[in-house]
Amino acid sequence: MSYSDQNEFFARAYRTGTDRWTNTPFSRRADELMLYLPKGAMILDIGAGRGGLLFELQSIGFHVIGLENNSELVTRGNEEIKNKKIQNEARFIAGDALSIPLADASFDATIDIGLLHHLIPSHHTEYMKEVARVLKHEGFFFLAVLSAETEHFFNHSPKHDGTVDRNLEGVHYHFFSDEEIRALVEPYFNVRSIVHETPFGSKDVVYSIVLLKKK
Repeated sequence: MSYSDQNEFFARAYRTGTDRWTNTPFSRRADELMLYLPKGAMILDIGAGRGGLLFELQSIGFHVIGLENNSELVTRGNEEIKNKKIQNEARFIAGDALSIPLADASFDATIDIGLLHHLIPSHHTEYMKEVARVLKHEGFFFLAVLSAETEHFFNHSPKHDGTVDRNLEGVHYHFFSDEEIRALVEPYFNVRSIVHETPFGSKDVVYSIVLLKKK
């Protein structure tokens, strides 16, 4: 599968302000990393988007890099960083989550809110290897993905009809069972917790919120 249509969908959404996922409350859960990391810790936000989480984490004392494949968002984000005069604590970089352009063992924590479930299953292991590679030993990985417990997603039901892969408007969606998550991460991470949340207020769409620790 080519990701070109998917990338264009997201680029158009950001240009037109229809990126409704940007304001989901997952950042509140990501703040729980404060409980595990010292101030000044290095965090990588994979698929950083507009950078809401990046700026929030920077404001509470972390150093944060936002990885984003949309060059417009990278430019805009770095302009905002310059205006805020926080270049020593935060920056955006352009790059591919399947080939992260950063050194091994660079980060105390990584965050992915809503990126992994847009990758096709054949790329899941490749992605997990990359995340593990850039994390330090015993670093943390905070992950939010669509759950197979979702009751309704447009005209199908992952929970009831077992359809866990769906393409819509050029975008791929994969719905993870807890068992699939555990099997995927097992070579690289210990699972600290998996909980289910409904960030859009409806019980129809369920996310798995996962906290992992690198082995």
